[in-house]
Order: sequence, then structure tokens, then C-alpha cells
Amino acid sequence: MKARIASTLFAGLLLVPLAACGPADEEPEEVPAPGDPAFVRDPALDVDNISAHGEARSHNMGLNCMNCHQAHGPGKGRFTAAGTAIGPADVPLAGGTVELRTAPNGQGDLVLALEIDDNGNFFSTEPLPFPDESLFPFVRAPGAGGTAFMPFPTISGACNVCHVGAQRVRVE
Repeated sequence: MKARIASTLFAGLLLVPLAACGPADEEPEEVPAPGDPAFVRDPALDVDNISAHGEARSHNMGLNCMNCHQAHGPGKGRFTAAGTAIGPADVPLAGGTVELRTAPNGQGDLVLALEIDDNGNFFSTEPLPFPDESLFPFVRAPGAGGTAFMPFPTISGACNVCHVGAQRVRVE
């Protein structure tokens, strides 16, 4: 009997702190995740944001930049093209350039040139014709370094969606 009274008293004590937290049927308010149409973007974030040689203000190398830098995300600027380039020995390709062209292998008209920053990231809020027109990415290492290109066009500037792991943008 004493054990039963003690367990009932103990269970009652556990419920007291829970009651102090608010009604049991009240759910905590969920904040929509980036990309969710319900995500409310601060208009102050809609500014120009373009990568530059010698800068190291970017972050999240190798991740999809467009997760946050989009109409329903918290990133500064709405990126039209962004990604990460890797050089020899798996280090960031600092100082290189990504060109978006109208033909493969560095040919055709240059639509946009993006400088790769010191973290290996490139990004821009400049208008691009995606998805209505496709472009061919072409990557140049700094100086007389190597090049890399996609042999087929893309209609998306979200480079790190596909170029992850063994498929990273790599210039040897």
C-alpha cells in the first residue's frame, strides 16, 4: 500500500512541472524551413552579392548555396549561379574563374564570368537566362592552370546540387 501511495505521489509531482509549461494541446510554433513557400524572407536580404578573387567571406563549401540564397531563404542575395570549385590535392580553387558560355569547351559567347573566391566558392545575383536558355559552364584555374568544362548545357546555376562528392567541380 505504501508503495502504491508513493508511486501515485511521484507521478503527481512529475505532472506539476509539465502543467506549468502551458496547455497540453498547445503546439510549439514551427518556423518554415528555407525553400518552404511559407518561409518569409527579409526584403533587406535582396541585395547584389557576387564572389571576388581574394575574398573569403563565403561559407559552406560544397553545399547547395541555393538552399538559402533564394526567394524563400535567409541568405544574403538571391543567387542565379553558385557552387564550389576544387583544385589539385582537393584544395579550393582560389583565384580561378567560372565562365557561363553559349557553346561547350570555352567556346561561344561569354554570358557571365564569375571570380572564384579564396574558399573555392563562386556565386552571383546577376540575371541569367535560366531556365529558358541553357549555358555551358567552363572553369579556368588561375594563371596558366588547367581548365574544366561541361560537355552538355545546363538550365540551372545551382552547381552543387549535382557536383558533390566524387562529382565536384574539379580543375587539375
